Order: sequence, then structure tokens, then C-alpha cells
Amino acid sequence: MANKSFSAIILRVNYEKTGDTASIPILGKTMLEWIVLALSNAPYKAVQWDSNLAFSDIPSFIKDTVDFDTEYTAVLFSDTPLLTKKTILDAICALDESKKNVLRMTRGLIFKTAYLKNADKVYTEEVHYFDEEDFITAYSFKQITLISEILKSRILYHHMENGVQFEDSHSAFIGPDVVIGKRVIIGPNNIVRGETVIKDGAKLLQGNVIENSIIGEEVSLNCSQVYKSFIGKKTTVGPYAYIRPDTVIGEKCRIGDFVEIKSSKLGDGCKVSHLSYVGDCEMGKNCNIGCGVVFVNYDGKDKHKAKLGDNVFVGSNCNVIAPIEIGDGAFLAAGSTVNKTVESGALAIARARQMNKGQWNMNKYTMGKESKKHEN
Repeated sequence: MANKSFSAIILRVNYEKTGDTASIPILGKTMLEWIVLALSNAPYKAVQWDSNLAFSDIPSFIKDTVDFDTEYTAVLFSDTPLLTKKTILDAICALDESKKNVLRMTRGLIFKTAYLKNADKVYTEEVHYFDEEDFITAYSFKQITLISEILKSRILYHHMENGVQFEDSHSAFIGPDVVIGKRVIIGPNNIVRGETVIKDGAKLLQGNVIENSIIGEEVSLNCSQVYKSFIGKKTTVGPYAYIRPDTVIGEKCRIGDFVEIKSSKLGDGCKVSHLSYVGDCEMGKNCNIGCGVVFVNYDGKDKHKAKLGDNVFVGSNCNVIAPIEIGDGAFLAAGSTVNKTVESGALAIARARQMNKGQWNMNKYTMGKESKKHEN
């Protein structure tokens, strides 16, 4: 088939219950896009099929759409999204070997293009059978569910053959454009969509959602969501972390539970262990962000950036108000609200001085307990 050129005409089919099958999404692609994928870059045109016409009228119906510069023309239907490149090429080879001008498949036709210049009808009743799974037709939503399961299985089997382990294949959802390396382990209830790349040795524990992201070698993700971001080698994320778009996390970082990161860059070795928000921040290497830290990036109108050097320690419950720069090795004391530059190596303390008032007789909490004693 190396020297055989072909083009395709995809007939868009409507059904009363499903509507336009070409536009129905399955696993991140429409049915039309699944068929186009099988064409492997061959030129095609999609036209609305007139359901009032007979199957034999196809040559006259498509005549004005045919690309006469190609040797073969495949006429396919939008309701058979399981069709594969292999089946299309096998059908063209079978037509070539038969010395005939048209080959009828279970659903669709292959023509020698030159034949279509003068043909108005299809007269052959002989059907050439290939992989019948390819021609399961989406005439109802029950059929669409069946098709979805088959496509899902094909995707998973492809990755299994390439060295990916699925701990529960029934609950794994992997999109058709996802690239997965070797020795990757994917646990239960993982959803991986879009143009995501998961590199060698990564481990997706249970309950992750990943979309349009790059997950580096030996990364571990647990019950977290990652969107349009990069996670560096040997970093651990989760449980319950939320990595929002345009985030870059370096190697050997620790992103812990209930951490949200948005539009930020974290250098290698950084730790944001729990209960923190990092937004619009550029962080150097080996920084430690304590529990309950908030990077205050929004003033009600504009977003502002915070910039941290290397080896910065931000104590628990700090508010870092952007725009701000914090130098290498700076230390922010727990509970501080910081809004001015902190020089390298400096200790920043920004909190009210503690005052203790002994025997405070306005302590309503204690008074309430004393009242209950007397009531009893």
C-alpha cells in the first residue's frame, strides 16, 4: 500500500434518538474525529447523508465531492467510530487484488476513483467482511455505550503492551492522545485526558485527574488534580492537591494534602506540605512553605507576583502579600503578614506583640462554664 493514494468521504448520519452521530463525543473525541484518526492523514470531506436515498445511490450522491487525484476513494459513515486504519488498508488491498471497481464492506464502500467519473449506482450485493467489531453502528445510546467500552479497552490494551500496569482497568479512563512511558503503575479511579505525557516509572495512586500535563519520571500522585502543568522527576503530590494551569514544579518536590498551586514555578526540592495556597509565585530551590501559608496575589482588581530566592523558609500561617521579593535564605516567622521586601538571610517578623492579661474577668467562655455549674 506504500504507493497507493486514497481519500475518504465521510457521510454524516442522523438518527432520531441520537441526532448527528458525527458530533457525539466519545472518550474526548467526536465520532467523526475517531474516523479521521483511522484515515492516517489521508484527505477527506464530510458531507451530510440524505437518509431518503438508497445505499445504491451513493456514487451519484458523492460525485461532486470526489478527489479524482487519488487512486482510491473510501466512503465511510460517521456512525462507525470503531473503524481502524488496518481495516481501511485491508479493504483497499482486497479491492486491488479482486480486479473489481468497488468493494462493499459491512458498512461503507471502497471505490477505484476513476470508476466514479461515470458511475451512478452500486450494483454489487457481495459484502466483503473484515473485523466486524470495526463496524458496530451507533444507532442508539445503548450502542454508543458499547462502542465506548470497546474504545476504552483498545486504549488500555495498547498501553499494557507498552509496559503499563493498571491495577483496576475497569475504573481507569485514559484519553486517546495520552502518552505513557514504561513501568508506569496506574491505580483505581484515575482519569487522564488531553495531550498528557506520563513518563517512565511514574505512579498514579488512586483517584487522580490529569489533563494536558507532563508528569515526570518516578513522580507519585495521590488523589489529586493536575491541569496544564509540569511535575518534575521524583516529586510527590497529594493527597488532595490541586495543581492549576501554568504551574511548573521542579524535581524532588513535596506537594502535600490540601495544597493549591496556580500559575507558579517551584524550584527543585521545594516543600509545600499541607493546607497552603501558592498563586502567581516564582520560588527558588529548596524552599519550605509551612502549614496554612497564603500567597496573597489578588488585590480585587489585579494579580501580583511573589518572588522567592533559594532556601527560603516561610513559617506556618504566614500571609505573603504580593508584589514582593524575598531573598535567598530568608526566614519568615510563623504568623507573620509580610508585604515588604525581605533581604537575603534576614528574619522577618510581622505580627502584633503578645500581651497576657491575668485574671481577666470578661472571659465569657469561662463564665459560661461557671454558670452551668451553678445551674446543676
